Amino acid sequence: YKKIYMSNPDKTSVGIHVYVYPYIESMGDLSGKTVLDIPSGDGRATNIFKKQGANVISLDIFPRKGKTYSSKYGDMTESLDIDDNAIDIIICQEGIEHVPDQYNLLKEFNRILKKGGDLIITTPNISNIRSKISCLFTESDMWKRMPCTEIDSIWHIDEQSKKFYFGHLFLIPVNHLKTLLTINGFHEIIYKKTRISKSSVLMGLFIYPFFLISNILAFFSYTKKNQHINMSIKKKILWQRCLLNLSFTTLFCKHIFWVCKKNFDHDDVIEDINKMQEKMSEDIVSEREIIKK
Repeated sequence: YKKIYMSNPDKTSVGIHVYVYPYIESMGDLSGKTVLDIPSGDGRATNIFKKQGANVISLDIFPRKGKTYSSKYGDMTESLDIDDNAIDIIICQEGIEHVPDQYNLLKEFNRILKKGGDLIITTPNISNIRSKISCLFTESDMWKRMPCTEIDSIWHIDEQSKKFYFGHLFLIPVNHLKTLLTINGFHEIIYKKTRISKSSVLMGLFIYPFFLISNILAFFSYTKKNQHINMSIKKKILWQRCLLNLSFTTLFCKHIFWVCKKNFDHDDVIEDINKMQEKMSEDIVSEREIIKK
């Protein structure tokens, strides 16, 4: 990484960007596409998208102005001043772990993203084996770190509004993120590989069988619950989550790097969930009538 940094003083190929940069390049000519980069930071992703021909909106809570890159103010905890269905691609690098209301952030992304558009999202992976074991003992994603405290969890306080801007206080496990994405209309997800955690691989050699057995047992046990859900649909969803728990990118990669497609508007998702809840309510009423009889 030091060698990469020295040969790339603009930092476009450092850290998670080592993996994001080639993916953006692989998207080819993006002329006519509108991209939202939030939080845009020092503009690494913005500049790459511009090279691909895209029109880029760069937002950050600390906007910058320069010769090659400028950003405007944008707060991920608030509504964004962008029209509905106006964006083709959203890139959110290392941002969601700073946001307390992650559901509303993804809901806002759904609102402004065109149907069929892509959300590129990265965040530290606390579901790898090293982080799971570390959390068991220290409630931290790395054993050399203490758990989150008020010392290091608040990175900035706005003097006028007295609003907190948080650090990595809201790190999110893969299945929590998957659920939040699903209920916000992002159903097709590509799971990309990132830097491997050597300690996770080493520990995985010994304890992976336990992960495998426990997840399969949980799968078969949970298929007996939520009887109001169609069995084939329930098995499909639960098996997908089981595979996500056991996947290489989950257990051994240091970062989550997902490319998520917006398949449904938020209203469509609400309608589907309402139908499921109505079926559940009908079943509850039927059970009560049987008990009365």
